[in-house]
Amino acid sequence: MVFEVIPLTTIGVIIIIALGISIFIKKLGQNEVIGFILAGFLLGPFWLGFLHPTDALVSGFAELGLFILLFYLGIELSWKEFLSAGSTVFGLAIIDMLLITGVGTAILLLLGYSLFFSIVVAAMLSNTSTALVAKFIIDKNLLKNNAAKVALSINVLQDFLGILLLVFLTSMAGSGKTNPLSIALIALVFATSAFYAVHRLTRIVEAWMKKNNFGHAQITLYALGIGLIVSTLGSALGLSTAIGAYFAGFALSETSSGKKIKRDVIFLVDFFLVFFFVGFGTTIFFDTAINSVVLPSLGEFSVIAALAIGLSLLVVLAHSLSTRIFGTLFGLNAEDASLSAILLFPLGEFLIVISTVAKDIVPAAEAKMVGALAFLLIIITLLIFQPVYEFRRLHQRLFSVIPRLPAPKQTTIKQHTPYTIKQAKKIALNLFIVLCLAAITVQLYKALPNVGIPVIYSRQFTAAIIFAFFAATPFFTALRAFKRIVKQTTH
Repeated sequence: MVFEVIPLTTIGVIIIIALGISIFIKKLGQNEVIGFILAGFLLGPFWLGFLHPTDALVSGFAELGLFILLFYLGIELSWKEFLSAGSTVFGLAIIDMLLITGVGTAILLLLGYSLFFSIVVAAMLSNTSTALVAKFIIDKNLLKNNAAKVALSINVLQDFLGILLLVFLTSMAGSGKTNPLSIALIALVFATSAFYAVHRLTRIVEAWMKKNNFGHAQITLYALGIGLIVSTLGSALGLSTAIGAYFAGFALSETSSGKKIKRDVIFLVDFFLVFFFVGFGTTIFFDTAINSVVLPSLGEFSVIAALAIGLSLLVVLAHSLSTRIFGTLFGLNAEDASLSAILLFPLGEFLIVISTVAKDIVPAAEAKMVGALAFLLIIITLLIFQPVYEFRRLHQRLFSVIPRLPAPKQTTIKQHTPYTIKQAKKIALNLFIVLCLAAITVQLYKALPNVGIPVIYSRQFTAAIIFAFFAATPFFTALRAFKRIVKQTTH
């Protein structure tokens, strides 16, 4: 007698097998994400055939996993923390990313790959595993080490830029638009509007809930609901759901309940990401065009493996050169520069996220290899990381032959922030928010019939009320700042 495998059983099997393999992988000193991917690879069409990449369960949970991940990352990275991290090492992070991305793109183009594939893969090379590096720093008691602080700050900034890349890629894949400038402008306007609207609305809701003695569980449910709505609105504008999820979380991080929401959401992140990475594992060597597994020939796999090894060595070299040459400009001595570089070696799970999205955009021939390439890059850089850290003195000596830029002269700079300039900036910022809200209102007015959200009144009235509600505060803030300037200049 044949029994149908019900979804609950499937979920249980996935969790147990993924957990078992990840524990084994972790015992070997490697990232547990590798275990989740291997579980999907074994459960998928490659071997057991228990899961299929197009299963509703796999694709649905994977989409939820991506939403929860970006929502959580938005809450994790508050605006103040972002500015704090960027104030000291923003320049070094940009130099490091430009060096890796630029050289990586050039090498891939010379090898005959398409421009878009070259840019995407090269950009992936700068996405260090923040979770793995942070845990390593804690385990090694390096939290107060200057080099470790610099490495973590660079990770934060590169994660932020990696998210922007992901949003851009998913928007191109979902909308079918090929004009990057058009996508970028819509994304900028939507991100600004979403950040302000969610932050403004949440402060009101949060105050009301506290006044009526509601707990943080209700606030967390509200946060998830508002995140899903904003993601849907982003999708209605032809953007990625990722941009709505991220900037909704980003706005919530600035509220007093941000830390509580983050604690409540962390379990959902752990739960759904298991399915996200398991789902990715089912797609390795899977050809969607013929709906079947197609194993590469020995020659094709050798090319992918050789490319992964070469790019991994590029990661090691680029990080080492950027921190060695430019580290003095940011207060890093030779030892700190070497340690910071090593802590940036291991590539992380974000490569899987980007490669999953990139499969829908890059040429079909290259789409077949991008998943396997991302997986190999993670494994190789993780294998390189630990031994190089143990022999970091040797690493420092090897790169000591590279000249360093001289340290900047210490000068005293007097900062002037006149009152009128401060008010002018306030006017510009708030008027920009009003313009963004107006532009998004027009776009959503056109797309509202396709969103599926019920409205009580007509579209015109509803759009006008929503715009007035959110635009009133920045408009009057700008108006008050203008009055202050007039008052200051007429006295």
